[in-house]
Amino acid sequence: MNPVQSFKIPLNWQPVLIGGAAFSWHRDSPKPSKDRELIEGPHIYRWVFKNRDGEIEEVYIGQSEKFQNRISSYRTPTKKNSKDTDVFVSKRFASCEAQGGVVELQFLEIDEIEINGQLIDSSTKSLGNHEVRILLESIAVVTAKSEKPKLLNRLSKNVHEKGLESLLRSLSPKQQKEILGHFRTNKQARETNATQK
Repeated sequence: MNPVQSFKIPLNWQPVLIGGAAFSWHRDSPKPSKDRELIEGPHIYRWVFKNRDGEIEEVYIGQSEKFQNRISSYRTPTKKNSKDTDVFVSKRFASCEAQGGVVELQFLEIDEIEINGQLIDSSTKSLGNHEVRILLESIAVVTAKSEKPKLLNRLSKNVHEKGLESLLRSLSPKQQKEILGHFRTNKQARETNATQK
């Protein structure tokens, strides 16, 4: 087994806009088909919940092979179980807007990265691979867990953590220690900055 030699991925979240302006993707489907094409295909996505002052308060991160189909389940959730993700997130849409806030859809864009010879980027070819989507979603979720705003994903030793554990197991003990130390240092720095503000 080849260990991972290096691992650095800048996460670049971009709002999905129409004509340079925000659009209520969680409620509506745009009329021109060329605008609907903006959400077609595989994506790592996040719903951003902003308060009336435009500050981000919560986010929900997900992945889908065909986001144009996935989004319809957020607009009209069918399951009655209040713990179902679609129902839960849909209720957050309504709650956010009822308080004068705004919901924004964003897609993850990454520059080309290489993991042991495997090239990964934001192309349909890369994101069409289920394992690549799970990896990037897991990285985005784990990163968001230690940061503000509040992460709405329900986590308990789920696929995200299992995916990163699997990745860490492929590293040498020294590399594992370095990466975990890096996360701890960054978290401590963020906590220190937060208390100083």
